[in-house]
Amino acid sequence: MKAFLLAAGKGKRLLPFTEDNPKPLVKVGGVSLIERIIKTLKNTNIEEIVINLHHRAEKIVNLLGDGSDYGLKISYSLEKELLGTGGGIQNAIHHFEEPFFVLSSDIWTDFNFNNLELKDDFLAHMILIPNPESNRKGDVSLIDGYVRSDLEENKYTFSGIMIVSPDLFSLSKLGPLQLWNDILKPASLNNLISGEIFEGRYENLNTLEDVERLDGLLSEE
Repeated sequence: MKAFLLAAGKGKRLLPFTEDNPKPLVKVGGVSLIERIIKTLKNTNIEEIVINLHHRAEKIVNLLGDGSDYGLKISYSLEKELLGTGGGIQNAIHHFEEPFFVLSSDIWTDFNFNNLELKDDFLAHMILIPNPESNRKGDVSLIDGYVRSDLEENKYTFSGIMIVSPDLFSLSKLGPLQLWNDILKPASLNNLISGEIFEGRYENLNTLEDVERLDGLLSEE
């Protein structure tokens, strides 16, 4: 099985670290976020990871190489101009023939990826979390297992973790695209997106304070 890691963003909210470094290289507990994710995916029988790159791309390539040090294959999709979360996947979709994991490379979680699966008749399955203080209104609704964008009840926040079918991108053209607005939302209106709630440990590291707090917790373990 394969996975796609979103790692092209500039991470402006983590300045000054991200002035000369890509955000996924920030370390917590002495290990970079992207290495933690790769090691987790390796233990989930992932054989190949595709990573999209833009800001300070060479630093990620120099660290990870071809993936042999981690026991899997790593391929790269370089974006000369940022293509957005949806456009980044679309640009690399030729790597995937079967359903694959998609996740942000700047999160930390103890989510069990062995449980992530795509059921028949769906194009994507999204992992949602209870709304954090930074997103009290949530992103989407979850109704009877279906992810909906046109309702105001049962609202949750998207974790950045999902499994998708390549067919989800079959009608999209190359170029800048947002994953939710341009790809997932239209499919959700046709009841093609499922979801589930994860209430375990999860951190989306948006500020230096977030990094310092998680670094302290992991250093104590």
